[in-house]
Amino acid sequence: MTPQAAAMEPDGPPAELTRVAADVDIRLRRLFDDELARWKELDPRLAEAIEELALVVNSGGKRLRAAFVYWAWRGRAGGAEAHPAHGAGPGERHVTDVGAAFELLQAFALVHDDIMDDSATRRGRPTVHVAQAARLEAEGWKGEPRRFGEGVAILVGDLSHAYADALMAEANPAARRIWDDLRIELSLGQYLDLRSAASGQLDWETARRVSTFKSALYTIVRPLQLGASLVAPASPALLAGLEAYGRPLGRAFQLKDDLLGVLGDERQVGKPVGDDLREGKPTELAAIAFERAGGDQQGILAGIGRRDLDAAEVDAIVEVFHTTGAVDEIEARIGDLVTEAVAAIDPLPFCEQAKGALASLADYVAARNS
Repeated sequence: MTPQAAAMEPDGPPAELTRVAADVDIRLRRLFDDELARWKELDPRLAEAIEELALVVNSGGKRLRAAFVYWAWRGRAGGAEAHPAHGAGPGERHVTDVGAAFELLQAFALVHDDIMDDSATRRGRPTVHVAQAARLEAEGWKGEPRRFGEGVAILVGDLSHAYADALMAEANPAARRIWDDLRIELSLGQYLDLRSAASGQLDWETARRVSTFKSALYTIVRPLQLGASLVAPASPALLAGLEAYGRPLGRAFQLKDDLLGVLGDERQVGKPVGDDLREGKPTELAAIAFERAGGDQQGILAGIGRRDLDAAEVDAIVEVFHTTGAVDEIEARIGDLVTEAVAAIDPLPFCEQAKGALASLADYVAARNS
């Protein structure tokens, strides 16, 4: 981790991220404007689902996956492999479409994840299934509110997935194969997350495997590999080089999420702090604490996975995380993983601008507070 990392987040994300995020936000707004006009003309009720999705997508989000797509594309288009036999690849407009596709895929995952976790809020507003359940009651419609709310949320998530696929329509076969693989990995990772929480398997190996599928690959490795493949099919060596950067940084990203889930500011994190404990999510933070905890501490940690944990019980678990040294251990691992990721940047056949961007993004992953 470079020295400026600790000071970066209070001043906001790096320019290498905000620049990409601004272009992706414009593309998403244009998509929703066009689709709302298209479907309102046929039947105004159809537009309601698009409006709900637009609220989810426009309510926040770092656009980090889009940034990794962009800088891998930019790095290869302007680096040592700038003019492969297949040509220079697509222009910036198409790369922005792919970045927007990742944001829509993320919205799909979040809406469905909120149903599975029974989360009440997301990014400071009611989750889709909660809002729609309340709507049924407010309108005096027929049916069971929870079932209606979850049904609408599933459809809104599916709609987001469909739009994501539509934005990938121009991708070449190599990029499309990566896109298909990452969607399978995301679904399998979510299954493992659900299964391990239900079975109480909170061991370190399970936590790391869930982290690999849901964070390291989905958030960083695959966006990088896909972005590089937009120029032309990437060599095995380049794919491996990107993974050497993306895997440790993806683990650092998830470890930071685990810390924010129990130590963060709810207003910045965007969901109730402590929900990960109530859901029994397998995390390396919890695994370390379980390994080191004594008898009384083990009894406190046994509460992880109880949906009715109150604030005092959450605080007691967090205290065990501190006293066992689990928090310090995770923070140290984050620093080591970011250092490992940054060391993998220099061998990449990328232009210097892209290498600098990847270093800034690595620092941001470690320093962010949301």
